[in-house]
Amino acid sequence: MLKELSIRNAKRQSKDYLLYFITLACTVSFMYAFHSLIFSDIMKAFPSIGVLPYMIIVASLLIVLIMGWIVGYMTKYILKKRSRELSIYIISGIPNRSICRLIFYESALIGIFAFVMGLPVGILFSQLLEAILSSMFGVMYVLRWNLSFHATALPVSTFWQCSFTLYGETTNG
Repeated sequence: MLKELSIRNAKRQSKDYLLYFITLACTVSFMYAFHSLIFSDIMKAFPSIGVLPYMIIVASLLIVLIMGWIVGYMTKYILKKRSRELSIYIISGIPNRSICRLIFYESALIGIFAFVMGLPVGILFSQLLEAILSSMFGVMYVLRWNLSFHATALPVSTFWQCSFTLYGETTNG
């Protein structure tokens, strides 16, 4: 029953969650693009550009921090906006743990969907970054559609950690 309620609430709250979804999808896209650039063949082909990978890592960390702050802010905003609904659940006798699971399932559902939608955009963005980098160093660029496991691992682990952090905050607060 809890899963059906979370799916129904996610559909009903879709207007509120649209900006949240877009933010998550952009986060996945940027994280994948910059991390795939770090692990790309172009970076391996130029050992003389020693500082560029570090600059990309710093840019990636900056993106993670900024997007993490935005996602945290939006999560608090959505929870504040849904405070009446959550209060009704509490008054009607639904245990707090079940309400926390409900929020976790909704966030996980939106996060998984945003990840699936943001990954292809991130692949295209990474190809654009590789093309720009190739043209800067005068190397012939060939467009290819590839999925890097290493570049995908960080957004997956970040989303996993954020989901459980959100679940922990709702159970403690």
